[in-house]
Amino acid sequence: MLELDGMNADSLIDMLKASFSLDNWTAMIEISDKLIEVVSVIHATNLDGLEAQLLKRSLVYYFGFSLCAKGIAFQKLGDYNFTRECIKRYSNLSWLKLYDEDSLSEIEYYKSIAVANAFVIDLLEGDTRVLPDYVEFLKTCSRNELTAGLLNILDSALKYNYSVDSALDELQGYVIKANASSPAVDVHYYIEYTHLLSVYSFKRGKIEYAINLIIENIVLSGRLGDGSGFRKSTAFYELVRADANASQQQEYHYIMKKIIEREFNDEKEAFVIDHRITD
Repeated sequence: MLELDGMNADSLIDMLKASFSLDNWTAMIEISDKLIEVVSVIHATNLDGLEAQLLKRSLVYYFGFSLCAKGIAFQKLGDYNFTRECIKRYSNLSWLKLYDEDSLSEIEYYKSIAVANAFVIDLLEGDTRVLPDYVEFLKTCSRNELTAGLLNILDSALKYNYSVDSALDELQGYVIKANASSPAVDVHYYIEYTHLLSVYSFKRGKIEYAINLIIENIVLSGRLGDGSGFRKSTAFYELVRADANASQQQEYHYIMKKIIEREFNDEKEAFVIDHRITD
């Protein structure tokens, strides 16, 4: 159990984002429940109070974000029934009866996201008929949301072994590469998307391209501090190492050597890799 008592809504939002970046799905569910509890009290008893006034966003945002995060956590845990329950709850937040411009905008946003996320669950359950509709929806999204959508498409393709080349052709050109100034959530989405794209490409027989993606992801995840993405990409490279060409093996070796030099600040460790002790 996490110690969440006394935390305000915005701090809980930050914790949800951090838990997502760490793939900590059970923590996300616990934090989401606490966030719903906190904002429910404000909504029921103290809309004009100081606590409500100190919130950075509309109350609708906090309800929507908490339910959406909880749904994503259940999705990652493979519990699609609970995910659908969450989607149903944030698909219509008008019951909050908040009519200011920001609140109405958030209500419409989560209504739209609910439609998209229902498509995602259909795809993850193997209903590929919804893919064209989902692709059309993603074309209307921001580029960061589109990256998350491509991740879902690849996840479904790998789970059910079908081609999504046409969807990738339509959407990939709009993906924004993460950098040091990107929010942690966007970094995580991009790293995970590139990882799944490398796995998908490998399974489609695009071996050289796939391994180049893996190596790119190892470098980027290490530079941007996404430990989960770094571990996944490194592990996948080791699984397919035998298919890497000489240039790719040399590049991977160089990357690992530089990591040792940087992390341990000791060139002797890196020196050992390239020099054996002989009689």
